[in-house]
Amino acid sequence: MLLSTRCSAVLLALALPSSAAVAAASAPFSSSDPRHARLRQLERQASDLFDSADYALSMSQRTRDAWSRLHDVAMKVKVSGKPHPLAGVALVNLSSMDQIDGKNPDALARSSEGLSLLAPFADAYPIQWMQGLSIKGYVQVALGKVAEGAATLRDASRYMDGYIARTPADRLDKDAHMLRSNIAFSHAQALTRLGRNAEAVDAQRASMEARIAAVGPNSADAIGSYYTYAQLLSRAERDAEAEKYARLAVDVATDHVDRRHPSYARALEALGLLLSRTGRRAESLDYLQRAIAIKRETVGTDSLYFQFGLQNLGTVLLPLERYADAGPLFMEAERGFRKIEGEHSPQSARALAFAGSASLAEGRRDEAVERLTMALARVRAGSDKDRDIGQRVYPYLIPALIGTGRMDEARTAASAFATETRQLDNAPAFPLAQAAMLSDWTAQQVGSLRESAGRLAGVLRDSAGMTDNGELTEEQRAALDMVLAVAAQTQDAALALEAMAVLAGSRIAQANRLVAQRLTEDQALAARVRALQDRVRTLEAADSKLLKALATDRGVAEARADRGVVAAAVEAERAAIARDYPRWIEAQGGERPDMDALRAKLGSEEALLAVMPAFDGVYMLAVGPGGTRIARARMDRAAMVALVDRLRASLTPKGFDRTAAHDLYRQIFTPDIMATLGKARTLRIVPTGAFASLPFAMLPQSPVAAVERKTPWLIRRFAIEVQPGFAIGATSRRQMAARDQRFLGIGAPQAFGAQAGIQSESGGAPMAAQHYFRNGGADSRALAELPPLPGSLAELQAVAARFGAKRATLLVGAHASEAALRDRDLSPYGVILFATHGLVSGEMEGVAEPALVLSPPAAGATGEDGLLTASEVATMRIGADWVILSACNTAAGDGSAKGAAYSGLAQAFRYAGAGSLLVSHWPVRDDASAFVTLETVKSAGRGLPRAVALQRAMLKFIESERPDAAQPYIWAPFILMGR
Repeated sequence: MLLSTRCSAVLLALALPSSAAVAAASAPFSSSDPRHARLRQLERQASDLFDSADYALSMSQRTRDAWSRLHDVAMKVKVSGKPHPLAGVALVNLSSMDQIDGKNPDALARSSEGLSLLAPFADAYPIQWMQGLSIKGYVQVALGKVAEGAATLRDASRYMDGYIARTPADRLDKDAHMLRSNIAFSHAQALTRLGRNAEAVDAQRASMEARIAAVGPNSADAIGSYYTYAQLLSRAERDAEAEKYARLAVDVATDHVDRRHPSYARALEALGLLLSRTGRRAESLDYLQRAIAIKRETVGTDSLYFQFGLQNLGTVLLPLERYADAGPLFMEAERGFRKIEGEHSPQSARALAFAGSASLAEGRRDEAVERLTMALARVRAGSDKDRDIGQRVYPYLIPALIGTGRMDEARTAASAFATETRQLDNAPAFPLAQAAMLSDWTAQQVGSLRESAGRLAGVLRDSAGMTDNGELTEEQRAALDMVLAVAAQTQDAALALEAMAVLAGSRIAQANRLVAQRLTEDQALAARVRALQDRVRTLEAADSKLLKALATDRGVAEARADRGVVAAAVEAERAAIARDYPRWIEAQGGERPDMDALRAKLGSEEALLAVMPAFDGVYMLAVGPGGTRIARARMDRAAMVALVDRLRASLTPKGFDRTAAHDLYRQIFTPDIMATLGKARTLRIVPTGAFASLPFAMLPQSPVAAVERKTPWLIRRFAIEVQPGFAIGATSRRQMAARDQRFLGIGAPQAFGAQAGIQSESGGAPMAAQHYFRNGGADSRALAELPPLPGSLAELQAVAARFGAKRATLLVGAHASEAALRDRDLSPYGVILFATHGLVSGEMEGVAEPALVLSPPAAGATGEDGLLTASEVATMRIGADWVILSACNTAAGDGSAKGAAYSGLAQAFRYAGAGSLLVSHWPVRDDASAFVTLETVKSAGRGLPRAVALQRAMLKFIESERPDAAQPYIWAPFILMGR
């Protein structure tokens, strides 16, 4: 008899005998011996019942009795002094029924006994032998004996390979290949649970190849193998290959499978989750939303399959800070899980916990406490052993309780969190550090609180460096929020700086993901990065050991010494990479800042202000003549972000939301912050998140009734320089006088589509960068729709005239091309000005990355598409003292207030060697761009600091007679971006 179809579908796990057991089958034996016809008749009777289409009958006591009758009779029939092997076959099938019924201990006992009876005759009953071992391996894993199960399944895979090899091809049917696929699948899953991801990939590939042999490459079953293989490749950090197979699954599903088949939606979902994991969350949303729509249509909403889809989509929205969208999804999933699984559903508790974290991020602390407490109580009522939900709930619940003044409840929760975390086997460093800090915080132990908060910040700093895209999870940002709250409470500036550096570094790495990818095409660097990541994993293990030792007060000295050795090795490797590959370090967020070094590098009239949203709060760190100050804004993060959105949305050439602008000023520039900034005349601002899109220069220092030339904008108080991180270049960097500089101007390019006669029909602003890419390259038709920039040529000519004909070079029209730049030595130019369209987007994903639009390539040209992308810029060698990007929207991450901290385009010029950059927050009016650019260059040429030169240019424009010159929309988009 072949393996039961039902068993194959339910178990997805088929194992085989050990080599020792197989070797025991030495006695001559024939399964068709006529003397045993009665036993074979009993086997057929039991098999017919078990394979019945009537599920109730197949799993009935009648079927069990049939297998038991076969076992009892076969035990009395002796073959070479041993019970007939059909006694073992009967037990194997009874164990299968036990496993399907969820009776795993019974299934393990019966499968083990059945295999013992079958072992001497395994080659005569290979399918049944493999069935028995599959059940044994499966239930070993299910019962937590994962290593034993993996070993069983490993031997099963080897035996199956031998069985396939020695069986003639014409005798191998679909069932044999499917059996091989299921065995390898189960082995891969067990290996994954053991963290042996590379081996799991090999096992799943074998499963996929066998599945294709069984059902063909375009079947629904093959699709499942493709996306499962992609998932395991991703776990093994082979993301490029993973994406290939995840996309293959979607393509095959689209072309060959009815959309009602579960594999269709699952393929979309698998690709969406993979894209999310690799930092392309915006792109992933489309696939996840399509999957949910198909599930809603085909299987309805009363299935776990649908509820998990809702929850997956919500978890992707959380890191995008789309909490208002995520919350309802979690609550819908919570209701669905509870309806299906009952009031104590663990999945409903998890959905409720996710919804609680979204409530906290939105500033609704009471609602967060209610949801998180309910989630904890619900799962505990169902089981006293599920500590996973506590790990999800406590890090949000405890700060929410503290924020609502419920300190006694917070202390109780912190104690439970610490106890449960210590009881976890191999607890990671992150939850251990969280639990320790929250215990100290609720106990109001200020001395130890600083130490534990610093340890948590260090763990977060190291773990943030583990991901190639630099993205922080919401759990990590919530933990950083806690660290910053402690820093504000204790006024620990060094602690605040470390936490803020992690936040800023994450944003920088996100904006420069494609730049970093291009840099690591250098195999030597790639190997160094992998080695560093391996060392950081070792450091995380050492952190866990130390934190566990501190929690139990055992072995602390030894654990601390071991960690010190590992930490020194990590720092040495990081320093070596920084020395040899400084641009990669910058693209990943820069070197770690030091408060003393930062203060030393500030000029005598300079101050620094960091403005950063964390999770539910916005924090400011001021460093100036008045010392240091850490403060949390009175408004929650959600309210502050809403203010930035209001201000950005209200900006027009004729006005803006004056109330929102002044409210932002009052929230950020509090009396304590202003006292710390003191009499500084230049302010370096380090903003992240929504505040990277905030034009600080236009914040009014007092309420504004009407815009006038003398309105007290912040630009009147400070010359402002914005920087993405805390690295401050040496103040001694040489600033050449204009007479000694050479100038290169690139812009006014030939329009795309001009040669083909495509006419632009657009007079509006450029769209997001993704609109201009197709199939990995520039989309000429979309680029032909870009609106003209009539003032760009005049701007270039005016600035060039300032330098003089002998020191100025212009590349305009058809000469403003990638080829012209590639063939030119850029190192002699002190000032480089691009006057053209800049394409940016909030989510620089896939092939779409920020770019400057140049002229279309000449016919037959290879290796260029007319777009100078950020990753291409990063590989250039630029010696310019500064670069001016007089292009549309070259500063902001996107048109909303949630973009990354300045586009990778601007940062790429820094990595290429530029000193400072003059960029813009939104499309700039041509005459304003030319005026501000020229005046800034002139003033800087006379020796003024660049920030002061820009300040004077702005103020001069405001006071000019040009139309609407005093309106911030016209003059405020310009920012000076420093190193």
